[in-house]
Amino acid sequence: MKKYFSIGETAKINNVSIQALRLYDRMGLLKPAYVDPKSNYRYYTIDQFIYLDLIRYSKYIGAPLKELNDVLHNKDVLTLLSFIKNQQQIVEKEIIRLENISKAIGKIEKKIKYAVELKETNKIYFREIEKRFTVNTILNKKDEDSDIEIKLRRLDRILEENEIIFEGETGYFIDLDIFFNEEYICYKSIYSTVYMKDIENNKVEIKEIAAGKFICIAYLNKDRESAVDKLRKYMKENNIIPRGMGVETQLFNTLESWQNEDLLYELQILI
Repeated sequence: MKKYFSIGETAKINNVSIQALRLYDRMGLLKPAYVDPKSNYRYYTIDQFIYLDLIRYSKYIGAPLKELNDVLHNKDVLTLLSFIKNQQQIVEKEIIRLENISKAIGKIEKKIKYAVELKETNKIYFREIEKRFTVNTILNKKDEDSDIEIKLRRLDRILEENEIIFEGETGYFIDLDIFFNEEYICYKSIYSTVYMKDIENNKVEIKEIAAGKFICIAYLNKDRESAVDKLRKYMKENNIIPRGMGVETQLFNTLESWQNEDLLYELQILI
């Protein structure tokens, strides 16, 4: 069996660059087993290849190489075992996080597909919608468009800071008393839907939009007034009683600015 491998051979066998091996040498992370005193050529043994595997796995999961360096210099197999177990826990946690992101992206995909396939606007229809979890911000009557946009950005920051995954829906809770009695839309709060496998977060208040049957109408921004009035009259004429929940949500029909007249919205009232 060959005793020593040159730095080039070691790099090729382990699919690592020569520059990386030199870096590990300078860091003290992986010193060559032998350095020729005349040529200064570096040589490695096959026993050292396992350390390259550990370095590679640590880089995959973002573990600090300095931490691995400390473990290897400790030369205690139990310390190494503890390090590996800890990295395994990190990997498992990351797998769960990525699975949750995948599910949230799937829900966003469904919402975009729903908006794209919506053929008619200004038509009244009924939908069964599953429970939604939201993070909300109260709106004031004096809030202008810029104020609302700032509050929405703050919601985004709250989600990011608390590792809560945005599920792809943004909208407004409306005041149903004003909607029916004073006949205009008054926004009470703005919300973003979130995906959480277990809805537990002591720092952020998570609210719910109950699952159930909703009476709906979709409309472009420019047709909002006539569409909303149409839904209100329909509900009054047919004696449809709301169950205290109404939201206006923006649908993904365009990537244009949210002030755009061709943005698509859907008014949903739980009945």
